[in-house]
Amino acid sequence: MSRLVLVLGLVSSLVTFAFGDPTMVSTTVADRFDFPVGAPNADGYQKSRGFNVRGHLGEDWVSAAGPGAIYRAPVTAVGNGVVSLARDFKRSWGNVIVIRHAFYEGGQLKYADSLYAHLDKIFVAEGQPVTRGQQIGLVGNAHGLYHPHLHFEIHRNTTIGVVHMASTRSLTNYEDPTTFVMQHRVLKPAREKTVVNVNTYTMPTFAGIPAKPFYSRNAVTRLASTSGGSGAAKPNIFQTLFGHRE
Repeated sequence: MSRLVLVLGLVSSLVTFAFGDPTMVSTTVADRFDFPVGAPNADGYQKSRGFNVRGHLGEDWVSAAGPGAIYRAPVTAVGNGVVSLARDFKRSWGNVIVIRHAFYEGGQLKYADSLYAHLDKIFVAEGQPVTRGQQIGLVGNAHGLYHPHLHFEIHRNTTIGVVHMASTRSLTNYEDPTTFVMQHRVLKPAREKTVVNVNTYTMPTFAGIPAKPFYSRNAVTRLASTSGGSGAAKPNIFQTLFGHRE
């Protein structure tokens, strides 16, 4: 009996090793960035509140048609990436999606997170690859806490997630979202994939709603090398076999 238990344990470990670590996922490198509503150019939408690194760490987007008109409007991914958070955090956040992006800047592969908050609906799962312009959710009001709008942030520091107090308020950690999008409309063409670690966040201490099951088809093996907080490497043969397939 003990031998059978040992064999089953070894088989389970080998399967986990072969078929991927759910915190390591592959993503297509971003080719450009667009706006999250009215993509690609935010047509029909406007900012009701801008970015201030010492205050409001993102932008609030509403419809140009008037108050409330943006409610349940489509929200789209601003660039190719992989969903690193997608859950209801309750309190002032409501439904939140965070997407991790890899992109070339100054000849180097860089990383950033885009955050979409106060959503009415979430259409993606953590670990799921997304493409620029793909609908990921609907604009909401944080369960009736606010007037309908999309709260949109860009994080250079990929450990922030939804915990602003985990890092200093600086332009090293946060970027003006519109400035970031406009400066990254045209990027180095890249059809390659890279590997990122999406388990880099300090999570809130208050209880939220558990996320949907992790999108494990995008997981890659633990043989993928990592570096820094985001972790990056080109997929190897094991990732090709067991990671994300087109």
